[in-house]
Amino acid sequence: MTAATFSHSCETKLRELWDAQGVEVHISTAPPMVAGPYTTDGMRCPHGITYWWEPTGEQIAAWVRDGVQ
Repeated sequence: MTAATFSHSCETKLRELWDAQGVEVHISTAPPMVAGPYTTDGMRCPHGITYWWEPTGEQIAAWVRDGVQ
């Protein structure tokens, strides 16, 4: 069984955690092509799938607009 056919809710739970903090992120099972200031190591879920997340461009723009450091 591949990751594409295996159904679980880990990505949904990650998104809910970030949403609860008011942070808009892009979540992917592929590592970022370019490491940026918000790039972190991937996190492997209990089902063996590794997820990476980074704030969206819109989120970064909002932080800049609001002076968040």
